[in-house]
Amino acid sequence: MPTWGLIVETTTGTGDRKRWLGEVLAQVEGTREEALAELEKRARQYRPAHPRKPQRTRLFRDGEAFLLVSDGALGTFHTRFTAAELLHDSGAPTWLGPEAGPA
Repeated sequence: MPTWGLIVETTTGTGDRKRWLGEVLAQVEGTREEALAELEKRARQYRPAHPRKPQRTRLFRDGEAFLLVSDGALGTFHTRFTAAELLHDSGAPTWLGPEAGPA
């Protein structure tokens, strides 16, 4: 079964200092459909740090991605959710198998 990263990218800062930050919310094993179902669940529960006092929040689905648009008194902030198949992880433990042990 493939492993999927549930990725969130969100805007932070204000004015000219707005920028995107990304992080892996979770990794899940299973089908793409299972990963997308988990991603939707997390997108619906997600509470972004900005705006601090949201006036309106809308969650959209675009194919296999989700976009959360949060309007506040000082501006609009966007949060994007995607599921991406994990192809490589340099920090993953490596199993060497029994043949790699001492002879």
